[in-house]
Amino acid sequence: MALVKILFIDRRQQMSEEINDTDSSVGEDKNWKAIREENKTLKEELVKYQVQERDSLFKQVGLDRTKGVGKAADLMYEGDLEINALKTFITEEFGEEVVSGQQDSIRNTVNEGQNRLDALQQSAQTINAAPSVQEQIAQAQQTGRTRDSIASKMAALDELKDK
Repeated sequence: MALVKILFIDRRQQMSEEINDTDSSVGEDKNWKAIREENKTLKEELVKYQVQERDSLFKQVGLDRTKGVGKAADLMYEGDLEINALKTFITEEFGEEVVSGQQDSIRNTVNEGQNRLDALQQSAQTINAAPSVQEQIAQAQQTGRTRDSIASKMAALDELKDK
């Protein structure tokens, strides 16, 4: 019984010492608003660094976090920020083998196709675009042909009539 009483007294002394220690620390740090502000900024920086880390991880794997499988994987993946872990997750979850640079080759193919389409569209516009009356008159003056001169004057008269 005496042993239990001694332990109880020691326990009570330890608890009172802990309370005294916390009371003194509260007295020293009364600027809680500054601590909250610092905590908030540190959390924002942490989120920023986590986003950068995820971006670099997905780029190393060869995926774009804004499109396709990369976007879906980004929304679902909560594992370690390691290349092998992400690759195994994508393989298990989506059944796709990810090879570094896979997105780049697809992107290059799409860009080449878009460039060809733009060139075709531009050439189609030049074919479909009828020359203006002023251009026809200038061309007729350069060639010096009477037929072109009369045709351009007739086009000018038709244009004036339509207005």
